[in-house]
Amino acid sequence: MNEHGGAVGTSQIAEFLGISPGNLYYHFRNREEILRELFDGLTRDLDEVLRVQPGESIPVERLVSCYIGGSKVLWRYRFFFASATDFISRDESLAKKYQEFSARSKSYMRLIIQGAVRDAPGLCRPTVRECEHIAETMWVVWVSWPRYSELSMPGQLLGESDIGRGLEQISFLLSPYLDAAYYQKTKRQLHRFVAELQRDKS
Repeated sequence: MNEHGGAVGTSQIAEFLGISPGNLYYHFRNREEILRELFDGLTRDLDEVLRVQPGESIPVERLVSCYIGGSKVLWRYRFFFASATDFISRDESLAKKYQEFSARSKSYMRLIIQGAVRDAPGLCRPTVRECEHIAETMWVVWVSWPRYSELSMPGQLLGESDIGRGLEQISFLLSPYLDAAYYQKTKRQLHRFVAELQRDKS
């Protein structure tokens, strides 16, 4: 699905695995069950990256690990975000799971933002409500990035560096609210990560 898009069906999955369609159906009744299983993996992986406690300190290294970890999850499951509307519209159960996942992720992101701006406040001091708005904006950019990248590069195969490029745009959203030195250190670490991905691609 990452290579060929969300339209990949069970027969193609079985062929890729080197098993018969009947063998695949022994484990999964249809493609929707496969997607739900994959989505459960996606939620576990992102929860592990973002999970924080209220009031937890967010030093630069922790913020950077959230950005980079989120980028790696986005790369691993890019097919889902590129075709999310289609998947969700066909499966009410998956739609409900996605709504819960989205709400939980935005809540974690709000806590991360609050911790960062509390530990290293910038010129602007966002309220709790404003932190919620920033978290939602970051979430929209994050989930939309694979689709945006595909549309920006028609006919080309996406690389991990193309997904990683979104990190610097997302991190910029926090720049007015963070101490300048804290933000610049975060930015440098993210830039090094993206540059390494670009070198690997070339």
